[in-house]
Amino acid sequence: MKTVGAYVSEDEAGERLAQVVYDPTCTKSGVYWSWNGNAQQFGIASDRSVTDGGEVVYTRRGAGGSGGSIFENQFSGMVTDATTGRLAYEYSMEAVKDFL
Repeated sequence: MKTVGAYVSEDEAGERLAQVVYDPTCTKSGVYWSWNGNAQQFGIASDRSVTDGGEVVYTRRGAGGSGGSIFENQFSGMVTDATTGRLAYEYSMEAVKDFL
């Protein structure tokens, strides 16, 4: 999703995680929380900086924002399908096995 801009930055992901930990709105367990209208915005190249070595660096900013409106989103049918869920788990575990 990063190549099409439909993602959030690491900083923003951290802010969102922190929000679901401390925000009294987020006390319900097992919920898929979303921000800003179900990710209907796209990430943009927003910041340009120059390093001490003269290199120009662009930082992409993700969609939405943890300061935006948070809401309980609905799970897609793919998430609730047992076979698809098992495959997603197996693929995920395969992808991170070297880090466990």
